[in-house]
Amino acid sequence: MSDINKTIKSKATQSGSPESIEAIPSITGTIPTKDPLYSIFEQHLYNFQDSDVDRKTFIAQVVQAYLTYLRKLKIAVPKHYEPYIAEELSIQVNTMLVKKIYGCLSIDEYRKTPKPRKLSRFRTGSK
Repeated sequence: MSDINKTIKSKATQSGSPESIEAIPSITGTIPTKDPLYSIFEQHLYNFQDSDVDRKTFIAQVVQAYLTYLRKLKIAVPKHYEPYIAEELSIQVNTMLVKKIYGCLSIDEYRKTPKPRKLSRFRTGSK
């Protein structure tokens, strides 16, 4: 488990956070089964009410809510690194949004996905 995942999990456990952040093994390390960034993203997406909000504003709100979540867990983000972290988080949230809306990140990925097979119609009964 990476150090940041250990820190977030221990802080969430200590603070009694409702999101349990458990990890599963993977080839590249461990992957949290409940990603707080994704949970916050979904919460904003499902509670979306202002149709005048553009994509950049929506992403900025999700990133700000995630940084606030980290501060509540007493995970320090140095001020001079915050713009870089916010930029990386914005890219991740944009990717989540595109996949949630369209199902794929690109036309090529869409073309490579298996299409559902059409069922043939069978005639029943006798001639």
